[in-house]
Amino acid sequence: MRAIDNTILWVNRLAAQLHSDANFAEKLTAVLKDIDGEIDRDGLISEQLEKAQASVNELYNVLIKKREYGRDDEMLSDDGIEDAYTEVIAVASDLHNNLNDLRWAINEHDADLSKTSKTYTNAKELLKDLAA
Repeated sequence: MRAIDNTILWVNRLAAQLHSDANFAEKLTAVLKDIDGEIDRDGLISEQLEKAQASVNELYNVLIKKREYGRDDEMLSDDGIEDAYTEVIAVASDLHNNLNDLRWAINEHDADLSKTSKTYTNAKELLKDLAA
């Protein structure tokens, strides 16, 4: 019984951390419009966010498997394990989605500031901006 309680405590702690990270990513996405300059000129932030998404996706898949193990074990059927895992799986999904939104918002923000996103009607003007 102690192992079950410890597992639930660990899963709840993980859910709280993932929830905090998801909220941070969501709030950061909301304030991007207030930033004047380019955020990720070299693409490193976007690359790291994509890696973070991949890690969260791997965690999500592990959590689903662990929840299935709990479902398959008759001794764990009414102990709260399934509910704890279901909650942390949902929060991991939220974090993955919020990281994706943040990555896209940064890329769109920078694209809007890019000289190449400007519409050109004159080839000389385009070449002049590319040379700058």
